Order: sequence, then structure tokens, then C-alpha cells
Amino acid sequence: MTYVELFDKTSIENICAILTDIPQRVIFVGDNKKKVSRWIQYYKKVFSKRGHNIEFECRAVSKWDVEQVIQVLTEIVNTYDDCVFGVTGGDEMALLALGIVYERYRDKNIQIHRIGIRNNKIHDCDKDGNTIYKELPWLTVEENIRIYGGEIEQVNQWDFENGEEFALDVRKMWSICKDGAKSWNIQTGVFEVIANEGVTSEDGLEVCADIDQVREYYKKHSGSYNINNALIKKMCEQGLLTNFSETENQVTVTYKNLQVKKCLTKAGMALEMMILLVAKELQDENGRPLYNDVVNGVSIDWDGELHEEEDNTYDTINEIDVLMMHNMVPIFVSCKNGSVDMNELYKLNTVAERFGGKYAKKVLIATNLSGMGKTEEYLKQRAQDMKIKVLDDLHDMDETVLKEKLSKLWIG
Repeated sequence: MTYVELFDKTSIENICAILTDIPQRVIFVGDNKKKVSRWIQYYKKVFSKRGHNIEFECRAVSKWDVEQVIQVLTEIVNTYDDCVFGVTGGDEMALLALGIVYERYRDKNIQIHRIGIRNNKIHDCDKDGNTIYKELPWLTVEENIRIYGGEIEQVNQWDFENGEEFALDVRKMWSICKDGAKSWNIQTGVFEVIANEGVTSEDGLEVCADIDQVREYYKKHSGSYNINNALIKKMCEQGLLTNFSETENQVTVTYKNLQVKKCLTKAGMALEMMILLVAKELQDENGRPLYNDVVNGVSIDWDGELHEEEDNTYDTINEIDVLMMHNMVPIFVSCKNGSVDMNELYKLNTVAERFGGKYAKKVLIATNLSGMGKTEEYLKQRAQDMKIKVLDDLHDMDETVLKEKLSKLWIG
């Protein structure tokens, strides 16, 4: 089978048909052969990793020369008897040319289909009652980044599979955090410094640090070393810490396990992990995961070229707190467990549009924007202008309500 795609700047429109039923070959018709050829390499990488060896090629045409486009499309339908044209993408001139070719060669049984990216519906544009597509198309987070020319440099790895213990730990952390986000951020910041400045046991769970060293760190960074005993007590009672002790010279922290340690040594992780957990647990009406892929702490390299540290080449890197896929729709989420810098909106908007285009969903999730005073109203207006959804006041939100709101992030 031969798929013919009218090349579009939005990558998912170029490959959505391929995701439903793997063809023998794909021919892209576009006005910039060099650009199309570069994008083909990205697509090849995705499908080869899925185990598919597809023959890709590009036919170059002048964007405004309808006769030339007609000529190229005519050559294709006369060469291959099994042509399926995808019109999810493509400009007006190319679509006009295809309509003319279709009318001229009705005897060729040309198939013309369009796929709704947001709803996964297949539209039989030639109205013959036949559709060749088999499976609902979907992408992983990594594949979505890759089809736009990027690569994932780093992503947090978590083990949710071995029983429900870690999920329970995440909920414990969130229950403590949401009662006092500011105190939580300060205390986890202290734990981070202790972890960086101290000596770690062989199993990685116990960290001992010289108090003078920790205080010196805070002195350099305009802060003050502070232990919140009430918060520490809650962590110990919930089993997140198995020991915390402080003497005149030394502070010792022992964590339940390495995953809990990772969460407690970075401010904001409790909120991020709660969003990750709930999104992973959501199901559709058929009992399938609502989001087919959910990850957090995603560092994206824009040009797909990962360089070594000693390499002086500059990379554009963005980190997204949580990234999820609903079939082919990417949802980029920024989690803020405190005040929000206006620049966060611009960064979120930029990376989402780069790696999702018009189909990307952008979401800001915050614990309590009302604490920002007059800035809150301006921030929400700017978010609205950028089509960024805002979920606020999570510290007061019941988990049932949170689930409902997260289940609708891909809609609209």
C-alpha cells in the first residue's frame, strides 16, 4: 500500500495515518525537499524503533504551481495502484490539485482520508464507504518529541508496578505538603542541601552532614538553616523518614527508600508526583488508560543532538514537569507549589508549541495563586491569552475533583 501525504509543518498531521495501518511506502509531497527529507529521518527513527521498515520518499513541488502539483500527483497514481491520500495536513493549493486528480482518475480507486487528531475519528473523504485504517493511532511521549526533531535527554524513572506502596507514599507526601506548601518547600530544600553536602550510606538511604557546612551553604545563598520539627514529625509518623536526628555538630536523615528520598530532596516534587500518579491511574469508559503515556521531569533537547558535557556546543534544553499523551494529543504541564514567575508561562507556551503545534495542550497547575495578590489576575489573563489552562487552589482540592479536572486536560 502507498500512502501519499501532503506535507505539513505540524508533524503529527504527516504521520497520523501511518500510525493506524503500516504501509509499504509513504510519499510526501511538499515544496521544500531539504526540509521534508530532514523530517523524514525523524519519522523513520520512530517507526524503525517500532519494528517497521517503511520506504519513505519526497516529491518536491512549487507551492503555488497547481499544474505542477497535479502533474506530480498524476505520476504517483499512474505508478501505484493502491494510493491512499491523507489530507489531514496540506495547504489549499495541494488540496485543490488532489481534488482535480481524483476526479480525473476515479477508475484508480483512489482513497482519500482525514484523521481527527483530537478525537481519533477517521473521515472517509472520498465517500465510498471504505476505510483502510485498522488501529487507533497513538504516540509515546518520546515519540511525540522525536517527530518534531527533538530528543528526551532525561526523564524521571519511578516504580509504580510493585504493589501500591509507592502510590500510597506519594499520597502521604501530598497530604502533608498541601497543608503548608511554603513550609514543605523550605524543608525539602534543607534536605536537598544535606544530601548534597553530606556523606551518604552505602544503600543511599542515610545522609549525615556537618551542620556548619550546611549553615555555610545557606549563608552563601542568602538563606538560613532551619528545621521544621512539626513537619519532620509528620514525615516520621507517616513512615517517609525512618530517622531524623540533630546534634550540635551533625544532622542525620534516613529515608524510607530511594524513591521517597528523591521526592523529599527537591522542592515541588510532592505536587508533581501527585499529578503524575493521578494521571497514570485515570481510565476511559472501556477501562483503558486515559493517558497512554505519562512521565515527569522531562528534559527535552530541541535539536535532537545530545552532546557530552565537555562538548562546547550549545544545546537548547527545556524541562517539563509532567508530560502526558492522550492518543496523539500531547499535554504539557507546569507544576508550581508556590508563587509563579510570569516567565514560566512563556517557557511553557514556547516548548508546547515547538513539540505539539496547534494540537498541544498547555496547563499550569498551582497550589495557591491567590497568595500572589494582584499579580494573580494578570498571570491568569496572560495564561488565557496563551491558551494555557490554569488549575489553582490544589491545596483545597479533593482528589475526586482533581481526577475529574485532570481527565479533561486533553479536551478543547
